[in-house]
Amino acid sequence: MNLTFLHPFFLLGLAAGVLPVLIHRLTQRKALFRRFSAVRLLLQSQRVTARPQRLKHLLLLALRILAVISLVSMMAKPILIRPGVAALRSGGAQVVILDNSLSMGFRDERGLRFDLAKKAVKEALEGVEGQVAIIPMVPPPATQPTGNGPLWARAEEAVKALETIPLTFARGEAASALGRVYQTLKDLKTPKQILVVSDMARGDWETLDLSTLGTISDAEVTFLRIGGPSRDPNLCIKNVSLTEGGEAVVGVPARLESTLSNLSDKPDAALVQLSLSGIKVDQKSISLRPGEDGKVSFELYLDKPGWIDGEVSLSADRLPSDDLFYFPLKVREKVKVLVVDGDPRTSLKASESFYLVNALLPGGSEGSPFSVTVITEGEMAGVNLKSYDAVFFLNVAKPDPSRLASFLELGRPAFIFLGDRISPEAYNDFSLVPWRIGEAMDTDHNPERIARVDQSRETLKSLANGGDSLKNALFRRYFKVEGMSRNLLTLGNQDPLLVEADVGRSRIFLFASSADLDWNDLALKAAYLPLIQGLLKEAVGLAGNALAPDLRVGDPFKEQGRPVQIKGPHDGPGIYQFSLPSGEVRQGLNTPYEESNLTKLTEDDLKKRFGTLEVSVMEYKEGSVKDLQTAKKDLWPFFLGFLMIVLATEMMLANGVLWSKP
Repeated sequence: MNLTFLHPFFLLGLAAGVLPVLIHRLTQRKALFRRFSAVRLLLQSQRVTARPQRLKHLLLLALRILAVISLVSMMAKPILIRPGVAALRSGGAQVVILDNSLSMGFRDERGLRFDLAKKAVKEALEGVEGQVAIIPMVPPPATQPTGNGPLWARAEEAVKALETIPLTFARGEAASALGRVYQTLKDLKTPKQILVVSDMARGDWETLDLSTLGTISDAEVTFLRIGGPSRDPNLCIKNVSLTEGGEAVVGVPARLESTLSNLSDKPDAALVQLSLSGIKVDQKSISLRPGEDGKVSFELYLDKPGWIDGEVSLSADRLPSDDLFYFPLKVREKVKVLVVDGDPRTSLKASESFYLVNALLPGGSEGSPFSVTVITEGEMAGVNLKSYDAVFFLNVAKPDPSRLASFLELGRPAFIFLGDRISPEAYNDFSLVPWRIGEAMDTDHNPERIARVDQSRETLKSLANGGDSLKNALFRRYFKVEGMSRNLLTLGNQDPLLVEADVGRSRIFLFASSADLDWNDLALKAAYLPLIQGLLKEAVGLAGNALAPDLRVGDPFKEQGRPVQIKGPHDGPGIYQFSLPSGEVRQGLNTPYEESNLTKLTEDDLKKRFGTLEVSVMEYKEGSVKDLQTAKKDLWPFFLGFLMIVLATEMMLANGVLWSKP
């Protein structure tokens, strides 16, 4: 700690302190000699009063000298200097944690915050002696040497290494960075200091728990905040999805929905654009209130099968890295369904397949993801089953077990509806199924209803919770089914109505009643269409989301194999391709949503997380690190106050307020 002056040349004015002495001497009155009677009494009175007056004059002289000295010192701007919170000692262990997470890509009026952070680190390291270590908050891949731990280096070498640290698209790993610091410093006996250069976005620090890392009790931790303490404005794309779920199918209209977030304290608006395979196909505008999520929908009509690389983008803002959302969309051909009608009849409406075909093709083939072919049992011998994705047997008397087995081996599902023409023995001879079809149950006098729905299946769960139309269906006749299988629908008397079994790589479904209205009225209920379509979509893999699971930078890929990036910035968000034995798979990778929220962690929250460890927070201003390295306190206000007191005292003393004449 030492005292210095901003304008030391003013100290030359201290020589003016002699002026009050000169003035005092020059203006001193000389005694006049007068002859007067009773001289002895006069001399005695003079000796009594001279001493107090001389003391008063000396006090006035001292006050005037102090006034001159105070005025001169105040003009020289005295400053008390001591080591500041951001001072990196020349000795000891000095570690700098540099925030290179996505939020540091915010650009304000001073420029890119990551560039400002690097500049701040350079200023902090200027003139530092000894060894320092720079640790990025988002570590490099483990395959790189610097990914294994902080490397100690001289300040000059550390500055060079600083330029190799890139701004990333990932979420800041504050706990990981501090864990590496702890492992490095815990065994050192020298003084320790940690300088964290960050924007202090809350998403980087929310998961910090020092109890899992240990503590560095003798370390000083200084946060050099890049940017202000308030939340910065930002709009981002939260996610993208197909509103109706399932896969995209050629010729079937689809709706793509994008959710946007206004992570700001003020309302904002943006232009949202949709591009498919590099071609802009649509754009819409949206206005959002502070903190509000909003949705923008785009209508899609896809006329070709295969993969489509999609992008939803926002009009540019100050954090452009999260203004683009990547999604690969797989468009598949329509599901080819073969329906074998065992009781076609002469009237179309009376045929066994009438209601089922209408459930698969409501309103015709346009807009349906299914392409349906209906044949009779006699025509089945001339049909190549391998050209179909699923097959329905409706009241078929005797299906060919060998052909059915070969179809199931392809991993494709089969659905069997019973009826009055089937031969239970023929079905029971099919050894691959775990059930046995028993006698026909006639409940015409007291129809049964569906009492239990297996809600572990997503399709059935939505039907069980979506109304009572499924459970209102009446079943007048059905076959009793016994054996080991999964009961998807169960009647009130505990007899299974719809069962499912795994057969090799595929699944087979058995409906114990008929597909038409002969034995039940299920086909007339509102739940019939979603039941048939939902089970078929699940069985052929059409019920899954056409968009791959939402992955963020830093998350591991769920696919096995080596990813090849085909879109997006290198090693950042984009679309990645996997070549698997089952075929090509694509995966979208996007920026972490938490990094888009630029709410700042307060100093109080930060101190709570660090517990007893000494933590200080300072805001970085360009060129101010040297000021932070030395804490300065201006003393001129104290000199000004002292001067005012001196002058006031001098005036009162000179005017006899404090010293009355005898």
